[in-house]
Amino acid sequence: MSNSQPFRVLCLDGGGMRGVYQAKFLETFQKRKVESGAAAGCTYQFDLLVGTSTGAIVASALAAGVPMAKVLSLYRDNGEKIFPRQAIRALPFFGKLIRAFAGKLRDGEAALRDALEDSFGNLTMGELYRNKNMRLAIPALNLNTHSSVVFKTPHLSRLNGRDNNRKLVDVCLASSAAPILRAIAHLPDPDGSSMMTHYVDGGLWANNPGAVGMIEAYEILKDQGEEERPIHLFMLGSLPVQGGEELKNGRTFRSAWGWVGGISALTASMNAQAVAYDYMAVKIGELRGKRSFAFRIPAQPVSPQLHNYLKNMDDARSIVLNALERQAVTDVDLAWPKIGADERVKSFYDALFCN
Repeated sequence: MSNSQPFRVLCLDGGGMRGVYQAKFLETFQKRKVESGAAAGCTYQFDLLVGTSTGAIVASALAAGVPMAKVLSLYRDNGEKIFPRQAIRALPFFGKLIRAFAGKLRDGEAALRDALEDSFGNLTMGELYRNKNMRLAIPALNLNTHSSVVFKTPHLSRLNGRDNNRKLVDVCLASSAAPILRAIAHLPDPDGSSMMTHYVDGGLWANNPGAVGMIEAYEILKDQGEEERPIHLFMLGSLPVQGGEELKNGRTFRSAWGWVGGISALTASMNAQAVAYDYMAVKIGELRGKRSFAFRIPAQPVSPQLHNYLKNMDDARSIVLNALERQAVTDVDLAWPKIGADERVKSFYDALFCN
């Protein structure tokens, strides 16, 4: 491998049903390259894929060669099963009650597992690396020890094979197990023992996994003796709701009800992480030098209506999914003219291998 060839990393944020935006963005960007006359077909060729929560599902699909059209179907066909009682969830008052007391978590867990098994079957992290030569890193949180975890394919010499027999299905269930909205993931030991470990959403500590991806890429290149290669890291978000809150007098005494059972606290944490981890990823790239960079793929401001929809990560109604897909297409068309003028967008474009 030439030292001038960039090591390309794609990092995908968490965000519940907003993974539809990521899948549609990737699918549309790919179609645009084909439509521009580049070739008959193109596939993404990233050197490392990192995804948290819903981003773990999209990243795993890219790594496994699952078409983005099938990922979109996963969300569209199963969203209302994963998050039941959509009509009530959309209501301001009763939506809080549903999330707090009657979320039908068991049914949602079964629906998501079935959907993931349809896409990934029994494919393991080890098989993904051996058979497809794909590197994958997926953050989660070990609830039994309250420690951060990154499930990894065996792409570093120091790894002890801990995750080799982990199924992609189980890894995605662990990373996307959002407290309150989803059931806690209880996964068997991959080596066949009777021990169970419990995991919750990796978004609790790395909803934007950009810094995780930059550090991982740095170590991979050092491990391979290719430290001079530039790292080109791309962060594709899930349209988080930014803007914060203005609190009226007396609103500072906020109980669980005021925090929507804790969900709005999670949202604030995830939004803050997106900003902080962006900064860290960019700064690591700058300090490393060697033409390295971390770049958040830009998104245009969303409409007031879509902004309102985005407040609930479990909103799987067709009207919301349609709005997310339209926004993704618009954002691809925003980025496309910059291919010739912005090295970072050009590098993302070059990650599509055409034949």
